[in-house]
Parts: sequence; C-alpha cells; structure tokens
Amino acid sequence: MSLDPPADLGLRRDVLLARHTYLRIGGPAAWFGTPEDLDQLDRIATWARAQALRLRVIGGGSNMLVADEGVPDVVLSLRRVANVIAFDDAEVSAGAAIMLPSLARAAAERQLGGLEFAIGIPGSIGGALQTNAGIGDGRCIGDLVRSVQVLRDGARVTLHADVPGDLEFVYRETSLRGSGDVVLGATLALTPRPREEIDAEMRRLLETRQRTQPTAEPNAGSIFRNPDGDSAGRLIETAGCKDLAIGHVHVSALHANFIVHDGQGTATDYAALMAEVQRRVLAMSGVRLRPEIEWWGPGDLPEAWR
Repeated sequence: MSLDPPADLGLRRDVLLARHTYLRIGGPAAWFGTPEDLDQLDRIATWARAQALRLRVIGGGSNMLVADEGVPDVVLSLRRVANVIAFDDAEVSAGAAIMLPSLARAAAERQLGGLEFAIGIPGSIGGALQTNAGIGDGRCIGDLVRSVQVLRDGARVTLHADVPGDLEFVYRETSLRGSGDVVLGATLALTPRPREEIDAEMRRLLETRQRTQPTAEPNAGSIFRNPDGDSAGRLIETAGCKDLAIGHVHVSALHANFIVHDGQGTATDYAALMAEVQRRVLAMSGVRLRPEIEWWGPGDLPEAWR
C-alpha cells in the first residue's frame, strides 16, 4: 500500500515541527496538514488508519517536547476547522484551535468570568481539554466544561460532563487523552462578573507570571506535575537543581519547574535533563516527579516518561 496520500488531502511531507512549538525544538512530521473542513479531516483520518499511521493534532504547541528525529505520524492543525467562538448567555462554545488567552479576553468583553485563570496559559482549547489545563491555585478548565465535541470514526459526537462515563477530568489528566477521538471543541459554563473585576484579576495573573516564570526564553510551561500537597518547583530547588544544565538546556534560575534553552537546545538534552532532575529529587525527597509535558517521538519513551 502506497504511503503517498491523495493530493486532495492537502498533506505535506517532512514539515519541521520545531516551527510549531513554543520550545522551538523537534524534527519533522512524516505528514502535516491543515484541513479545510470536517469532511477533509475525516478523509485524512481514514487514510492515516489505512496506512497504520498515528494521527496527532497540534494546537498551540506548548506543553510538549518533540523528538529531534521527529515523528513518523500524520500531524494536523485544526486552525481552519475549529476556530469559532460562539456565546449563548453565560455559555461559550469554542473550537479546539482557539487559544486560551483569546477566549478569556472574549469572555471578559461580555462580562463573563471563570476563564480569568487562562489568560496566561499559552495553549489551545483542544490541548487544554486533553490535559485539564489550569494554574497552581487549583482552577482548571475541567471545572467549566459542559460538553466536548469530538470526531470519532468519521462521526461528530458530543460528550457530556454530566453523563457518567462520557468525560473525566482530574489533575492534569482527562479521559480524552489517548482516546483516539479528535477533539473539535467544547461548551463551557461561565459566570457573569463585572468587567473591571475580570480585567483586574487578569492583570494580576499576568504580572505574577511575568515576575515568576521565564517567559522570555523558549519553554514548554511547567515540566513536572505537582505531587499531592507539594510543589514540583520547591522539590527541584531543594534538590539543588536550579541552573542545572545539559548541553544548551538548563533548569530556569527563575522558576525551577521550567526548563529553558538558549536557542540551540535539543530534545535529547532536554529529556536527559528531565531524567537527571527526577533522579536528584527522588534521592533528596523520595518523590518521583511525573512529567506534565507530553513526549512526541518514535519508539520507546525516554526515561523521564517511563
């Protein structure tokens, strides 16, 4: 069976994924596409299944590390098929490609609160739904979800938060991850709130982020999940890992749960540094840190994700 897709699928070969991630690290996707509509998306998914190729969706490109050799997969951007925001009273339906800060601002314009926490999260709705994105005080997108729309085996399916077995949201994990469904968007329940209060809180959150996180350097957000009752950043700092480096990659001196690089970092060094941080924290505190970021690569998982 030929690996060359029909021309009408619009897939391009060997597209460098580093250009599509916040880290600016990673090799090419075997095939990359931006479907024009749901019909084309479904046809691409059908072709990928027939070729035994994994289908991946890339959103904002944060919270992920792509292997230096890339991925032997079909990678799609949904920015053309899942980019609509629609408000209905205090509910909002948002496509998977909508960025969280954009949605938070759109809600603020309508004096709707609940998404203030998302103003500083550089990810898309689709990615947020897969990881139950949130911030350190416990607020997360799963608390707002009424329903999620997915593409499943060519059919558009709506999953409901109040239907047992449809959706599960826990700390930095959801039932959508690894399900095989392509997340198209979600409907969220918001709360009326004065615009000045929303704006004030979002300013405060952004100022805190600028002050405490290395936003000027390429990074993937928080690297490790917080253990129950503790902070990954505190554990990493206690283990003496601030500024620990491998190659061009180092633990941030500003926030120990961020790993940054100088523009020449590799995924190999990034993954190796993560594993070294895990080893030192385990030796010091007896805690094995779990990655929050996702690994995209062929073959066996690197040590940090095992």
